[in-house]
Amino acid sequence: MKAYIQIVGQNSPEGPPSLILHYDSQRYLFNCREGTQRLCVQEKVRLSKLSNVFLSRVDWDCLGGLTGMLLTLTDTGIKKIDLHGPKNLSHFVAATRHFVYRTNATVNVSEYDNESKPYVDKNLSVTPVVVSPTSTRKRNYEQYSSSSNDQEQSSNSSSEDEASDSKTRWNKSKAMTNAEADNYRSKVISLMFTDTENGGKAPGHTIEAECSPRTAKSEHPLANKNKTEDTKGQEGRAGAQRQRNHLMQALPRTRPYLAATTYICQGTNLPGKFNKSAALELGIKPGPLYGQLQKGMSITLEDGRVVTRDMVCDPEVPGHVFIVVDCPSPAYIDGLINSTKFKEYQTGGKFKTHVMIHYVGEQVLEDERYQTWLQSFDSTTDHIFGSTEICAQTVQFTSHAVGQVKLSMLNEKIFPIPQYSNKPLKALSEFKGLPKNSFRLDSMLQYNLEPRNGIEYLDRPAFNHTNIELPEIKEIEENHEYLEAVKLARQEAAQVDLSETFPGDDVEIITLGTGSSIPAKYRNVSATLVTIPNHGSIMLDAGEGTYGQMMRRFGIDRLEEEIKKLKCIFISHLHADHHLGVIQLINKWQKAYKYDNDKTLTIVAPYIYKHWLSEYGGVELIDYKRKLKFVRNEVLLPSSKKQIQGTEAKNLVELKKSLGLSSIEPVEVVHCKWAYGLSIQHKSGWKLVYSGDTRPCNRLVESGKNATLLIHEATLEDAELQKAIAKRHSTISEAIDVGKRMNARYTLLNHFSQRYPKLPILSEEQSNVCFSFDMMSLPIKQMPVLPKYTSAIQLAFKEEDMVDMKE
Repeated sequence: MKAYIQIVGQNSPEGPPSLILHYDSQRYLFNCREGTQRLCVQEKVRLSKLSNVFLSRVDWDCLGGLTGMLLTLTDTGIKKIDLHGPKNLSHFVAATRHFVYRTNATVNVSEYDNESKPYVDKNLSVTPVVVSPTSTRKRNYEQYSSSSNDQEQSSNSSSEDEASDSKTRWNKSKAMTNAEADNYRSKVISLMFTDTENGGKAPGHTIEAECSPRTAKSEHPLANKNKTEDTKGQEGRAGAQRQRNHLMQALPRTRPYLAATTYICQGTNLPGKFNKSAALELGIKPGPLYGQLQKGMSITLEDGRVVTRDMVCDPEVPGHVFIVVDCPSPAYIDGLINSTKFKEYQTGGKFKTHVMIHYVGEQVLEDERYQTWLQSFDSTTDHIFGSTEICAQTVQFTSHAVGQVKLSMLNEKIFPIPQYSNKPLKALSEFKGLPKNSFRLDSMLQYNLEPRNGIEYLDRPAFNHTNIELPEIKEIEENHEYLEAVKLARQEAAQVDLSETFPGDDVEIITLGTGSSIPAKYRNVSATLVTIPNHGSIMLDAGEGTYGQMMRRFGIDRLEEEIKKLKCIFISHLHADHHLGVIQLINKWQKAYKYDNDKTLTIVAPYIYKHWLSEYGGVELIDYKRKLKFVRNEVLLPSSKKQIQGTEAKNLVELKKSLGLSSIEPVEVVHCKWAYGLSIQHKSGWKLVYSGDTRPCNRLVESGKNATLLIHEATLEDAELQKAIAKRHSTISEAIDVGKRMNARYTLLNHFSQRYPKLPILSEEQSNVCFSFDMMSLPIKQMPVLPKYTSAIQLAFKEEDMVDMKE
């Protein structure tokens, strides 16, 4: 049997890396931060045998990539996934019910405390050590309860076309015991993941439910009149209503639980070797009887003696032991080192610990208490340490970085190379008092457990765009055909007249993510940052990994500055690839303004998103009361029957003032339930329109007339029109036609389903149409330059197209 650990990622501002445990029959995942799935694609890590996920903390740093991972795994055919972690894990999973629904798999959730029994299967046992911080400045229950009430009351408000049945649909949860609340959440999860394979329609509470865009007079998709078909009489209706209640009502309330879980993992005992000499002494000749004894069967000899396995085999060998330690700060050290669960695995104990993987926060490794605890394990134990100080922030998505090197030759400002550093802030050797077998954590590091234990670093040099000896860089430098195309493209771009000034010409567009559905090597999922000089920025959608894309675009030193510029996040709809990066942005924004209560961040989104935020606020604190504001798309629609009122009206006025906008107008588009585009107009005269995901939409055309810039999805190529119709997306030509009908000054296409689009040759009439790439950054006035690069870009990624075909 072969068993090994694989580290996917590195400690970074995004969170701790993921760890994958490989056995012949199964895979086990420890933590799943944002970007894990994309990195697995980059490194060709196969997860088809994944069966269990263990989370050390229920916070976004550790589980931000879990929802997207679950959706992908179930879509690829995995039938059963078990999730394990501390308190609130069930609450988190159940809170995603508005945008997660699968009928082809089951998901089970186990929450651990220190009284929980170990998880055991045929490969290993996992013992949780749940540690709470001993000293932290946390609010008391009354303070938290007050804030939660504010969130809950706020989340239960509805737009006028929903108000008629909001009381029955979004009732506050009734008072429950802890056991009742746990059972309630488990029931919700069982309805989200059913494994019925019945091909039935998605229920009305989910974004996957069938819909068509509504008029002002039409009923909301969740209205009670949209009843389940009665096939079993009153009993059937009652059962359907009970299910509906579980899915539609607010979850039982909970509070953030700050515990960090360390996992002690032990492989099953290995059978002892067969002792041929002992068998011969007992008079057993070589043959089939040897095999029976090795399998644990007893045999009876001719003289009546019974021989058992233990008489002819060496004793069992204890299985391998590894420990995954999560110690986010010194506040967790006392609880960790005082746990008696480690006793059997320390020096003098029953078992030898082969390796400990440490995810540690600042000042943990310098702490004498932690250092003393490390020395309590056997001197042969290997220790692998990961922290943002120890781990160099190297390039993780190498394929994209190489692509950016090619594009940067066309224009290094428009196509910047991702920010990275191959040197850590601190070398591991600078930390004194660590065991002799101490190693730094690197992405794709492998630790072998069976048949022999030992550490293996990936045998490849770190990406360095200035190192012409790297094969990828050398190949670019030796591609003379491409270099000639670059030279010609730069000459043509230099001849473009950019002297004309117009309102909004200095507004900067940064396309952080330009792919669709799931993250890919070359394209992350949707996110576009619009920076308005002297005002701030708006994020148009934020799929998983958006914060990481900002980190790679701006660099760690500048990252907080850019986060603090963020004034608004617009969410077009609740498909996961458009909003799973929002929580991390909120967390980082709140941290950046921790001591400044005058700053606000406004979320403009479908009303249903507020329920998700409110319920997630039971897992991590979201400061609705002071810093985070919310405006529902529904109340801003031109067809809305009532004027926006109350807190939302105030939030809207403040947002428009802070960004210098004269109007913010969501538009219902043709994609799924609660799907919206956006039209914003600035007081200086420019207009920007964002389509979100949609078929060509007349309402969007009318709202965006004479736009300065249209950012429109172009998910599919023209040859895939029928697929575009079925999936309610647009083809490239359809998106271009929307811009033409809108009379948009420029049209920027994004949300491509391919790694790189096969860029069509555009006519002179279409010279105002541009294609976007991840991290592309330019002011609107430079849009006319982009078409000059098309021929060179086609040549740059010709090889990638060939690789795609082979894969």
